[in-house]
Amino acid sequence: MEHFTSSLKENEDDSDVESIESKASPPNITWQHTWPFNETENALTQSVFARIPSEIMLRIFKLFSVPDLCNVSLVCRRFKMIVDQDEIWKLKCNSSKKIYSKSFKQIYLDWIYMKCLRNAKLRAMRDWSDSACDIDLPPSFPIRPTVNQQCEAIGGFHGYPNSSSSMTIELSVDIEKTARELIKLLEKALKFQQQWQQPSIVKHMITRYYRFMQLKASYPSNILLVPTLDIEIVWQTHLLRPAMYQADCLRLFRRVIDHSLLISDMEKFLKDQAFRDTCQLYEQQFGQQYCPLPSTDKENNATSNFHHYPLYIDTDTNPTYSYWDKTHFEFSSEQTNDYENPFSFTEGDLITDGKWLDLCKQFMSKSLKTAPLDDYHRTWSSGIDLEPGAINRLKKSYERFLYIAAKYPLKDGHEFIRPTYAIDIMWHSHMQEPLNYVADCVRIVGYVIYHSPWPINKDDTKNKTCIQANKLWKDEFKVDLMIDHLFNTIDDKLDEVF
Repeated sequence: MEHFTSSLKENEDDSDVESIESKASPPNITWQHTWPFNETENALTQSVFARIPSEIMLRIFKLFSVPDLCNVSLVCRRFKMIVDQDEIWKLKCNSSKKIYSKSFKQIYLDWIYMKCLRNAKLRAMRDWSDSACDIDLPPSFPIRPTVNQQCEAIGGFHGYPNSSSSMTIELSVDIEKTARELIKLLEKALKFQQQWQQPSIVKHMITRYYRFMQLKASYPSNILLVPTLDIEIVWQTHLLRPAMYQADCLRLFRRVIDHSLLISDMEKFLKDQAFRDTCQLYEQQFGQQYCPLPSTDKENNATSNFHHYPLYIDTDTNPTYSYWDKTHFEFSSEQTNDYENPFSFTEGDLITDGKWLDLCKQFMSKSLKTAPLDDYHRTWSSGIDLEPGAINRLKKSYERFLYIAAKYPLKDGHEFIRPTYAIDIMWHSHMQEPLNYVADCVRIVGYVIYHSPWPINKDDTKNKTCIQANKLWKDEFKVDLMIDHLFNTIDDKLDEVF
């Protein structure tokens, strides 16, 4: 297995995406033991561990990580035979379904193979300018054409999206406040993107996230545990893949761990103490530092002997977000030997997600140049506008996206409309609370819309899908999908505050 994974890692930096699959072949391993029966029987009876019941050994081995299982299987034949049991590998797989003629160990290796291929492809791709499917300030934003269209009884929609300037549906998530906090979070993380792309740091971040999630799973959901900035960023990558997140949580933690970027007034009051408690619990369980406390930050920096990458962020005096950024965790550049990523997302997903904010800004700026706006608005493109008028237009675009998903469900053979980066802002904000997101989708759309970032498709397939989606959108709402977020549904007075 080590030879298999190392052969894939060697190809991660290749620029030729098409050649990756041919260079790394799928694992072809037979799990049938070929030792002679008499030899095996003698080895088992003479083992120093023969007096320990196999059931006890199996329960112990279930707690081991994959690297530990690889090492243990080399000790003796008895250990090897126990390690190969399906009961152990079923816990490691991303699927609980047994495939005929395949052991769960083989299923696990097939899963790892697919993760490695995706990781290599993501690292090899260079052009992300149109990946999403591929404002801005004051009044005179265009108003979309009025259409006498009767609202069909679709899902949870009781009104046609274009019939009102405000949302006609109610979401369980405050996507307006969440969107502002999400962009702030990504702005903070953007400062450390170069450091966080280093393989040793990416692996360390995923390890810390896994440990934090283990803590979350071991305590009731009403116990406030505070993630650090680096852990929150990994959590974001996981949350934006709802199908993976749900499956991984159920497989690893036996329940879906909920999340929110927003905190209540009471949680805000308790946040400092909750962070100290999180530090203590993490260090007691894993024997490693979680994050320096505010009073010891300078002392820790002064006594460090390693080359570190600081995560220091200036914060608001009255923060309303759920993560911790008053002090920083100090990453060592040393390699970790016992690294294991038990999740379905890859290191490449985490690195590529770090590009989203810059690409979103580029899209928002580009859309200003193509929309029918006056010259004043065309020159305003210094970032993502989250003022009341702009937020309302983004919310309405997202509402139309949900309406299309409900009206043209995938189960009926319809093509999925890939959202623009503008719609993505609200979609990502909605997914910040996974339990509420799933409930809203089922109630409003009729099924869960599973978000899958950075699809690796052929250019001609991607372009064809985008053209079809844009036509469907324009026929329905009379405005081009790429600039939909710049149109007021009705003359919106929110812009007049400026």
